[in-house]
Amino acid sequence: MNIICGRVAFTLFGLDIYWYGVIIAAALLVAFLLAMLLVRKKNIEKDLPFEILIAAIPLGIVCARFFDCLFDSSLTLADYFNFRNGGMSIIGAIIGGAMGLVLLKVIKKRDILVSADLIVVVLILAQGIGRWGNYFNNEVYGRIITDPAWQFFPFAVNISGSWYEALFFYESVLDCIGFVILLIIYLKTKVKGVSCASYLIYYGTIRSILEPHRQAEYILKLGSLRISLVISLLMIAIGIALLIYCLVKRKNKEMLYE
Repeated sequence: MNIICGRVAFTLFGLDIYWYGVIIAAALLVAFLLAMLLVRKKNIEKDLPFEILIAAIPLGIVCARFFDCLFDSSLTLADYFNFRNGGMSIIGAIIGGAMGLVLLKVIKKRDILVSADLIVVVLILAQGIGRWGNYFNNEVYGRIITDPAWQFFPFAVNISGSWYEALFFYESVLDCIGFVILLIIYLKTKVKGVSCASYLIYYGTIRSILEPHRQAEYILKLGSLRISLVISLLMIAIGIALLIYCLVKRKNKEMLYE
């Protein structure tokens, strides 16, 4: 599979609109519409998706860029507002989104586990869709493939005449599988926090497996420490701890959906 499309999707009033932005916007729209449907299934306040959109999404975007500028050796904080050259970290977005949910808890008194359970289901689907933005940006690929027997898509992707592991595709597929799993968990379980814990364990595992395969320029580091890998492992640990807590407290009425 060759990268045959350019980064520009179309031009509007003289401004180039990139495929990356179009795909991310589409992913967010799909996530929001799905969240509107899911609140009905759980008998949750209909305003919650709008509140999450206002509180969590902007902070997620801000932190996604900040995280990338902070730990990408090719960027500095002075590059922060140069969004059009790319550089958004999903790990940073997750941290920012979590901060937004804390704000909802403080300001609107929203149950943080209810909000987290909802957002992780739609988030992992948005991530699966959003990874295709990396395809058009010619980024987030893995180690070079020299064996012609493995130089084919979906195992590999051809970029500028060389074949690399198609990490963006691997994660996209795994995210979509995770969406199905989390959707079933969300619809079937009556215990708050289980969906959130499952996401942390599942996505943390995916990233911890795929992260070592990335090309060096796409590995975010703090000195020699692979910061994304460390946080991915931390996500797994937090997810396991949260899952245990939820199961231990499952007989508490406050831990149950109505």
